[in-house]
Amino acid sequence: MTLPFILLSFLPILTLLVLSLAKGVKTGIYAGFMVTSALFFLWGNGVFPFLASLISALTGTVNILMIIFGAIFLYQIMEQKSYISGIKDSLAAIHPDKSFKFYFLAFFLTAFFESVAGFGTPGAIVPLLLISLGYSPLLSIAVVLLIDGLFAMAGAVGTPVTAGFQIPLELPIDAVSNIYLYSTAGIFLAGMVILLFVLVFLKRETTENNPTYAWILYFAIMAPLVLGSFYLRELTGIIAAVVMAVVSYIFLFKNKKIHLKPWMPYLVLVILLLLPKIFTGLADFLAYKVEFKAILGTNVSAGLQPLRSPLLPFLIASAFALFLVKDFKFDWKPAVSKTFAVFLVLFPSLAITQLMLNSGSAQMPSMIDAVAAEFIKTGQAYPLISPMIGILGTFISGSTTVSNIIFGSVQNSSAVSLGLNPQIVLSMQLMGASLGNAVCLFNIIAAAAVAGVSDYASILKKCLLPVLLASLVVSVFAYFLIWFLG
Repeated sequence: MTLPFILLSFLPILTLLVLSLAKGVKTGIYAGFMVTSALFFLWGNGVFPFLASLISALTGTVNILMIIFGAIFLYQIMEQKSYISGIKDSLAAIHPDKSFKFYFLAFFLTAFFESVAGFGTPGAIVPLLLISLGYSPLLSIAVVLLIDGLFAMAGAVGTPVTAGFQIPLELPIDAVSNIYLYSTAGIFLAGMVILLFVLVFLKRETTENNPTYAWILYFAIMAPLVLGSFYLRELTGIIAAVVMAVVSYIFLFKNKKIHLKPWMPYLVLVILLLLPKIFTGLADFLAYKVEFKAILGTNVSAGLQPLRSPLLPFLIASAFALFLVKDFKFDWKPAVSKTFAVFLVLFPSLAITQLMLNSGSAQMPSMIDAVAAEFIKTGQAYPLISPMIGILGTFISGSTTVSNIIFGSVQNSSAVSLGLNPQIVLSMQLMGASLGNAVCLFNIIAAAAVAGVSDYASILKKCLLPVLLASLVVSVFAYFLIWFLG
C-alpha cells in the first residue's frame, strides 16, 4: 500500500475528531461521512458495496435507537407521574451529604447497569438521576461516561471478552482469567486519574463536594473488582457493584429506611435485565437475530436483535410505572422527537464505521486494516500504542465488544510478532476499548439526547484528556507487567 493511501486511511478519523472538537460534533460527523464516502470510492469500490454499507449502518442505528427510545420513554413516564421527584426525596433521606449521593449513584448504578446490560444503558439512566440531585447535565453525563469506561470491559456480563477475544481467538479459560486480572489491575490505576478529574469537575461546579467519600466508594468498588476478577471473570463487575452497595448501606448510609416505591420501575428493569443471565434458555430465546446476509450481493452483512435489546425491559418497566399509579395517560411525543434527533447524527456516524470496515478489496486493505498495520510498525513502543488502538476502535465503532472484534486478532498477532506476552497486550486492548466509551460519539449522543443536551462537543472535550492520561497510565502498567512477567 502506497504512502498516500496510508495517510488517507487516517483522514476520516482525523476529520471526525478535529472538526468535532473545533466546530461541533454534528459538523465533524457530517464532514467525516462525506470524506469517508469519497475515500470509499477512491479505494475502488462500487455503488452496491456503498449502499450495502449504508444499510448495515441503518440496522446498527436501529439497534441503538431501540435502547435510546426505551430509556427516554421510561424516564418521561417516571417524570410525568412524579416518580423522579419521589426518587429525589428518597435520596435526600439516605445521607445528608449531597456529594455522597452523587458518588454512590455514579459508581454503583453505572457499574451495575454496564455489567448487567451494557449497550449504552448506564448513559441512558444514571445522568438523569444525577441531574435530579441538582448537578448540571454536562457534568452528569461526562462523569457517568468516564466511570462507565472503567467497567465496560466486563459489560453485558463479559460480552467484550467472550465475543471479542475468547471465541474468535479460541483462548483457554486460564488465558481469559489472566486477561481479566491484568485489565482490572490496570484499570484500577487508570481509574485514579479519572477520579481526580471528576473531583476537579465537581469542584468547579459546586462547593458541596467531599472527596473523602469519592475515594472511599472508589476503593469499595474497585477492590472487589480486582480481587475477584481472576475467578469471577465476566461476573466481576456485577459482584463489585453489589459489594460496594452492601458496604455503603452498612457503614455509610445515615438512614437505612429507604422509600422504595419511586424506585420500583427501575427495580423491575433490573430484574428483567438479570433474568436472561440467570435462565440460559431465556437468553437463547432472546438472542434471536434477524440477519441480512450478502446485502445487495456484496460481502456486507447486518443483523437486528430486537429481543436482546433493553427496549422490551424498558417498555415493561414503563407499563409497570403506569400501572402502579393507575394512570395510563402520558405524553409520548418528547420520546419520539428526541429519538429522531439522535437518528440524524447517529446514522452518519455508524455509516463512517461501516464504510471504513468494508472499504477493502482484493487489491487494497480496508481503511481500518491500513490504520492497524501502521500501529504494528512501532516495535518496542507498541505498549504505548496498544491501548490507543482499543480507544480508537471504540471511538469509531461505538462498542467495546466491536473494538475487540476488529482489533483483537491484530493485537494478538502483533504481540506474537514482537515477542510480547499476548495476554498482556490483549488486556491493553481491553482497557483501551473500555476507556474509549467515554469519548465514543455514539455514547455521548445517546446520553445527551436522553438528558436533553445538544452540546456534544463540550462533553467530548471534558472526557478526552482524562481518557488519554488514563491510557498513558495503562501503558506504563503494561511495561511493568512485561518486565515483571516477561
